[in-house]
Amino acid sequence: MKKSFFVLATLLAFSCSSDSEDIAGNEENTAPIIANQQFQIAEHAPSETGVGRVIATDANEDELMFILNDSEDFILDEVTGNITVGPNLQLDFESQTTYELSVSVFDGEALADATITINVTDINEFDELSDEQKELVAHFKHLTLFQDNTSPTQDVMRKWQEPMKLFLLGTFDNSARTMVQEVIADYNRLTDTGSFDISLVTNETEANAKLFLGTKASVESVFPAMYEQIRNLNVDGFAVSSFANDTYFSSEIWISNGGQAICRHELGHALGLGHSNLCDGENASVMCSSIRPQNQLLGIEEKVISYFYHEAMPTGLNENLIQDQLSNLILLEDF
Repeated sequence: MKKSFFVLATLLAFSCSSDSEDIAGNEENTAPIIANQQFQIAEHAPSETGVGRVIATDANEDELMFILNDSEDFILDEVTGNITVGPNLQLDFESQTTYELSVSVFDGEALADATITINVTDINEFDELSDEQKELVAHFKHLTLFQDNTSPTQDVMRKWQEPMKLFLLGTFDNSARTMVQEVIADYNRLTDTGSFDISLVTNETEANAKLFLGTKASVESVFPAMYEQIRNLNVDGFAVSSFANDTYFSSEIWISNGGQAICRHELGHALGLGHSNLCDGENASVMCSSIRPQNQLLGIEEKVISYFYHEAMPTGLNENLIQDQLSNLILLEDF
């Protein structure tokens, strides 16, 4: 009897241990929980800037893995859930104010999904510029709004939208024609930020702009309306451009000699540039009201022209809109 009882007790102890292991092994896994979440970040934030941390929970206290399901250039740390700005992402409030990311969280067995919304906040871009960049904005406004005291100021900037097709009139020999081609090439190099360019045409009927080389007196027979404006002025060149909806569609340009400086100056006017105020010393701008043969466009003015004819710079902007648009464009280009 004693022997049988001992065996039975041993079997009972073994059975109890086996039942306990079955219960633990059959514990049910529950999926992690993640809710839709929102974050915000300022536009123009640089790469690696922190956006926020995605929060998820798991009743089983399993280790969680975060997964970004979108191609948007944000970085999601799979362990911490931290979101940062990716290396190629330009955050521009004027272009896109919201990003929606599909994020999953995985506990090793089950997935849960959520939408993460990132709101881009607007900033004052001008305040973010360097002193040199602010000088560029100021000179841009000076040239494109004709703010020099030698000419009437414009309320808005105006420029060409279609390419300029230039026809030459007057006494253009091979040397003078080559000079014009060189000036055109320089302007085309600066305006390749958009779709505008200048080309010479051989048929006057194709032209939307005309450049006349000759004496002041001879202007009367070529551009009669222009002559009425300049007949009593002491000038060596002049340009008149017609516009509609703040967009130039034709130009008449006169130069009295075959020098590059006067051609560059008047063609600059035809493109929508006023007189420069950077006129001190030997390196004065070719856009000053009084110029010398050696004068050229200054480096800051080449930048002005590139931004002026940039595809992202619309015509018809007033002074405040120019500052906003140009400051934003500078920061984007500086990315």
